[in-house]
Amino acid sequence: MSKRLTRIAVRFAITIVIVLAFGEMFKLYSDQLLPEQQQQVLIQAVPFIAIFVSIVLAFACLIVLVAVAFSGKVPQRTYRPVERIIIAGIFIGIVGLFQGWRLFPYEYGFLVLLVSVLLFMVWSHLTPMSPRQSKQIPPPSQRAHIIGLAAGIVVWLVLAVTTSLAARPVEPYGNSKQVWELMMDEEARAQAAQDAETDYATGRAPYLILISLLPGAIVYFVSRELVEMQSDSENPIRFAPLVTGSSMPDSRQ
Repeated sequence: MSKRLTRIAVRFAITIVIVLAFGEMFKLYSDQLLPEQQQQVLIQAVPFIAIFVSIVLAFACLIVLVAVAFSGKVPQRTYRPVERIIIAGIFIGIVGLFQGWRLFPYEYGFLVLLVSVLLFMVWSHLTPMSPRQSKQIPPPSQRAHIIGLAAGIVVWLVLAVTTSLAARPVEPYGNSKQVWELMMDEEARAQAAQDAETDYATGRAPYLILISLLPGAIVYFVSRELVEMQSDSENPIRFAPLVTGSSMPDSRQ
């Protein structure tokens, strides 16, 4: 399996390098043209298209690697919850973009929608275990639950703290620098600062903390299942009785 994944990654990497090299060589060629020819849309677009195609190829490589590595290995108990969490992120992003009451959900709505859609594209290419196979595997161990929960909490806290600190209001609190310095007196500045802090405490920070729960929940389910996969590879007898017991015919028949 590792050799197959390596071959896939190397082939994609070679393709990406070729596309980027073509874009750079075309840029060198366009530098030799006349200024009027350099301003043509097609001449300027080729390097950008090469970079864009390289990004698409890198994302396609990620999808293929994940699909090859984990297809048929993810049980329904993990696949379905993660799928629902990603769909919830898409829904929250759409609502944030189209609601007209507050500004901050609109500011973060597109990013939430973009990340959720990209995750859905990756996750939807995985083929989970069939419901019958998923029922045959043993439930997650307490160790897997604890490790997954710890990983999810860490990711949630890191994202919540970093995004909340980055979104904390600072001068000039949404006003232009000229308006803040030349057209606002001390009372108006104090009121603007108070309004910004109130908006942050009652809306922006809780929203970011809530959104950070989504990746934290995904990390919990994925980490829990990775621990189980590692345990099954180290102790295959743990899984074998359930499979053989359901597949072997009854000798009494």
